[in-house]
Amino acid sequence: MPDIEITDDLGTPVESIKPDLESPSSLFNYVKAQLLHLAVAPDFMQRKDSLLTKVAPQPIDFKAKFSEKFQLGTTTQPAICFTPGCAVDIDVDATSKELPANTGSVKIHFIGSLDAGISETSGDLTFGFDAASTVELSFAKAFPLGAGEPTLGNALAESMSSFVIPATVADLEKLGVNDEAIISGAGSLKVSAGVKVTAIPNPLASVALPLSAGTLSLNAGPAVALTTSFEVSGKYEIKARGIDAETCELTISPQHGTTFKADLAESAGVAGQFGTTDVTAMIVGAVSVDPAKEAQALADLDKSQRDAVTDAIKSGLSHSLQACLQEVLSVSTDEKPAFQYRVQPARLSADAATAVNRALKGDLSLLTATETKMQKGVLAPGLTMMQSLASETSKRGLTLKLNLIGILNYVSVADLIRHSEVVTDEVSGDVTIKDAATSNRISAIVNQADRHEALRKVMFDSVLATASYRAAKAVVLPAITCEQVHLAVNKNADSTTVNCYLHWLEALNLMTTAEEKDALTGFAPGKQLACVLRTGFAENDCDAMFFDGTGKLYPQQHYLEIGRQALLSLLDVTDPVNKLRARLLSDGVWPQAVSIGAVAELGDLVGVQQDDSRVLVLIGDVYDISFWAEAMVNAGQLIDQVRKVAGNSDPKVLIHNPDFNAKRQALQKKLADMVKTSKMRFDQPWGMLCLYRAAGAPPFAYAKITGLKTPLERGVQRTLAAGG
Repeated sequence: MPDIEITDDLGTPVESIKPDLESPSSLFNYVKAQLLHLAVAPDFMQRKDSLLTKVAPQPIDFKAKFSEKFQLGTTTQPAICFTPGCAVDIDVDATSKELPANTGSVKIHFIGSLDAGISETSGDLTFGFDAASTVELSFAKAFPLGAGEPTLGNALAESMSSFVIPATVADLEKLGVNDEAIISGAGSLKVSAGVKVTAIPNPLASVALPLSAGTLSLNAGPAVALTTSFEVSGKYEIKARGIDAETCELTISPQHGTTFKADLAESAGVAGQFGTTDVTAMIVGAVSVDPAKEAQALADLDKSQRDAVTDAIKSGLSHSLQACLQEVLSVSTDEKPAFQYRVQPARLSADAATAVNRALKGDLSLLTATETKMQKGVLAPGLTMMQSLASETSKRGLTLKLNLIGILNYVSVADLIRHSEVVTDEVSGDVTIKDAATSNRISAIVNQADRHEALRKVMFDSVLATASYRAAKAVVLPAITCEQVHLAVNKNADSTTVNCYLHWLEALNLMTTAEEKDALTGFAPGKQLACVLRTGFAENDCDAMFFDGTGKLYPQQHYLEIGRQALLSLLDVTDPVNKLRARLLSDGVWPQAVSIGAVAELGDLVGVQQDDSRVLVLIGDVYDISFWAEAMVNAGQLIDQVRKVAGNSDPKVLIHNPDFNAKRQALQKKLADMVKTSKMRFDQPWGMLCLYRAAGAPPFAYAKITGLKTPLERGVQRTLAAGG
């Protein structure tokens, strides 16, 4: 058994301060040195014989140090190392509001590091921390004040004699009432949870391919229940506090200012369960005509295609899991820890004790896996759950957004996958399965900004095509909205970026100007800022894009005005270039701009030379608005022709009508030609805003900005049953 010697700062032993080496101290159990030498500072020596209430009428901190290197561990290989001269804080508090009346505390706090060669199997003192992580240890011993109150020196000796490191159930048994032991560091916590995954399908047409003659069927509420394993990583603390003689409270929380990062575990959970069968179940559960036939077709895909879908789904679920955790942990860590349990060590069964011991090593999977069967929070005799990230995640569930671009052309999910590429967006978490027969592969684009530009264009083209087919009654779809998504991310954002994104929300009627100013509070420049916008269109919204309330087609001027107003609403006129653009779009100048067209002479209208580089931006504005307005008119005329042939007939019957087929093919060709020749820009959500306003600003609009001090989320996302 090691000896603990307390000296003054000159190394002279303090005979009156003698820890009891027979006491059940974790230090005595785990220390690997023969002598643990603690040297206290002169101010401590001056007050060592005074009672706690005299020493600390207000909380006070004394400095000390361990004079020699020492190590803690349970095997021949030490786990935690402390360097010579390791600083020690001795905090004395005789007025704490967190303790019962007439109770004070002496807390000992010091810092070491986990051995670089340590692993979770090397002993008990790992706690899930990363190798070589900085480790902070503290123990606060509670003392009675008044009758029986100790002196400062005696309180230090008793605190050393009672020091608890919360590494095992046996350590938890050593806690006295109101004692508190904390260890903190950086690492990962393993969690197992039962969750419901809801797959939200977004059925869209590919502009480049003809529509299928088959029938597409969507489930009303696709969901998959599964048990998933994941890890949350970051800086966290494990705290054990004595409640009464039989009970302690075990809490695991992210440290202040830390946001946990979530990752699905590689060896279990979704990664292990989502083989071919479960990927098929997820997709077929969202979109299917014949689930059994579809599942067989998916099983027949080659390994690379199956792996692509599996990896995409896992990545999308990881994003959804991270968003769910951020929501769960959005309150302060003091108010709502990640995990909290009441433990009565003497009542634990062998299995329950094993689960707690593993949790103290950073693996909570045994504890959290039993939460689905608990009764009123009781996991087992002597073990009660008070708070759990796993349970909160289970309550909320996970959502997987599936953009199926081309499903209206192939109908079969298996056929779509066989002729597609799969892309997961790291900002939104959306999984996009897109036909790749006639377009460049988005997945091959390395630059994130270019990939988002390509995704935005494909999404705009597909939503416009889908809305056109629906308005023409050329396809049969359930009462479900189709969704447009706009993604943007800036890895080194400044106030201009924030203003830009907030303008987008205001343009979608999701925020007021006054609210924009409030949202800017607390933004720190230089961080990554991301924005996801969503708009959804039910069948009547698709009709409204082309026909007025009397069933007449809108004229070109209608779309020119929508395009002009949409662009004006996105411009921040404090920018000099945007100020010129706003001048061009003004009531007095815009008619002339439309008349002149997308040419260099536009510079003359706003007072700049024709060879000024800014004129190129003006040319782009006039081109985008004019091209879109003309395309909407041309599409509307063909849509009207298809509708007149279709009447109220079922498209499944009409597919055998040559006149209907000819006009439907003419519409598809017009849309394909429009996409092929289009030079529209998609750096801003102008195209999204135009379709949204053309549809009459339907209620399905949503936005989320991450990277602010508090994530900003507004609006309503579409639901599976949303129609109209």
